[in-house]
Amino acid sequence: MGITGLEMADLVREVCYDTGRGRLRLDGAMAGYRAFAGAVGVGVAFPYVIIGTGEPLQWEAGTGRIDADGRLVRGPVASSTDGAAVDFAAGEKRVGLAVHAGWIAAMEAHGHGVGDVEGLAETLAGRQAASGELDAIAGLAGAAFGRSLLTQTSAAGVRASIGALGTTGGQRMSAAELYINTVGADDYAVEGLLGKVSILAPAMSMWMDGGQASFRVAAFGSLANNRLYRANGSFAARVDIATNDVIGDYNSWGYVGGGFAELSRIRTTYIAASPGATNLASRLSFHVGRNGSASMQEVLRLEYQALTAFGAVAPSVDNGFALGGAAARWSTVYAASGAISTSDARAKQDVDAVDDALLDAWGAVAWRRFRFGEAVAAKGAAARWHVGLVAQDVRDAIDARLGEGAAVRLGLLCHDAWDEGDRWGLRYEECLALEAAWQRRRMARIEARLDALEAIDAAG
Repeated sequence: MGITGLEMADLVREVCYDTGRGRLRLDGAMAGYRAFAGAVGVGVAFPYVIIGTGEPLQWEAGTGRIDADGRLVRGPVASSTDGAAVDFAAGEKRVGLAVHAGWIAAMEAHGHGVGDVEGLAETLAGRQAASGELDAIAGLAGAAFGRSLLTQTSAAGVRASIGALGTTGGQRMSAAELYINTVGADDYAVEGLLGKVSILAPAMSMWMDGGQASFRVAAFGSLANNRLYRANGSFAARVDIATNDVIGDYNSWGYVGGGFAELSRIRTTYIAASPGATNLASRLSFHVGRNGSASMQEVLRLEYQALTAFGAVAPSVDNGFALGGAAARWSTVYAASGAISTSDARAKQDVDAVDDALLDAWGAVAWRRFRFGEAVAAKGAAARWHVGLVAQDVRDAIDARLGEGAAVRLGLLCHDAWDEGDRWGLRYEECLALEAAWQRRRMARIEARLDALEAIDAAG
């Protein structure tokens, strides 16, 4: 027990997820540390520091003890709430047994100067004592990031915290192994065991070697067309971007055949005919090495209300997805030839002739001429006329002769519904096939009657 009446122990730190101003439940020792109950015991006073990892930062320092239920009984002497007990919010908090300003004050109030405590001067030599400046730093919102690095227990933890992961030749880069090197008057490079980042004004390239996985992200001289530079959250223009300038490339590289090869590219191009603040038309294009060479070829282009493919477009699985939907239809489909539908006998069953009852019902279906309501609303009298069928007419004609619901059991009639409405539709190729069968039967019957009349005439 120290001269302050407080128990001290090394490597005591636990994580806490409890909330509020009262006693806090501790949730176990952090990696490489000990729990309070095992290090100092129940009911023994010790100095503590609590740091919340959320924003805004919450912290508290004071004298505490562990109660019979394993909870931290708090006696704050300094905190982010002007010395009062902090009402800790939900989230991770780290509770450690650590010397703080209150401990120093208690020791000095005991009547012992620093020089009078055996070995203390040597221990504190070269170390900065707790001060108002450190308290001010602790109160800064951004100080949580720095403290999060100090709480890491290994170099890997530090790399993970700042996002600097990778290996080269079995060695890992640490923060101390990263440095900036001046390359030229306007060029800089950031180098380390992980690789090198070169900032070659105004283009930039970066490559990383990482043991089993290697990749390169690079931007080339075409970035010289990018005349906009962002600094401190605002844009500043040196010279206006011109039409068809490449604004930037994102290139993915792979280590292939003993060297780096570009595997894909995403490019943004400014395509406005009249560049200006109110005309920001741009194009996003995707490139891959389709023919196995090192050169990239554009395979897909995205523009406002336009998607252009430079090759075949296919679903990921056979007969698994629709093109469009009942409430999201394509306005027009342009094709050099008709659609090919599956008609293989091996894919069909119950193949039979079209029965006369269905043909009789189809004979009651009337072909119509009509105009679309949306076209009339947009064009008025200039809206064009169309010739075809009305789905509800087909439904009513078939149901009236074959029974209610018979029409929807045929593949030629479709009814789709969604939250906002519903719509009736037809498969015209099946309707035309049924029309052809009805016409064929009618012609066959006419020919049979003609044959009978000719036979009577021949018999005299």
